[in-house]
Amino acid sequence: MNTTPEELLPTVVATAKSICADQPDMSEPNSLGDLDSFSFVQVILELENITGKKLLERLEHFKGDTFEDLAAFIAECGTDPVAPEASTTA
Repeated sequence: MNTTPEELLPTVVATAKSICADQPDMSEPNSLGDLDSFSFVQVILELENITGKKLLERLEHFKGDTFEDLAAFIAECGTDPVAPEASTTA
């Protein structure tokens, strides 16, 4: 699944909102900073399922803090097993 950050953004946001909606005491997230570490990992794992990309292993290269940053990072990952060299920031 090769898509642009703009195409991925609605999926990233919807996935985060869905994960948080299933957890008690979690409000609707407006950014990645609104997610606790457990929720963030759940979002990443679900996005792996959706995109078919190995994201968790590549997170050490991610430095962003917004849903837009994460969508850009996912798009940048491509489908190859090598993580992107540069992180995506807003």
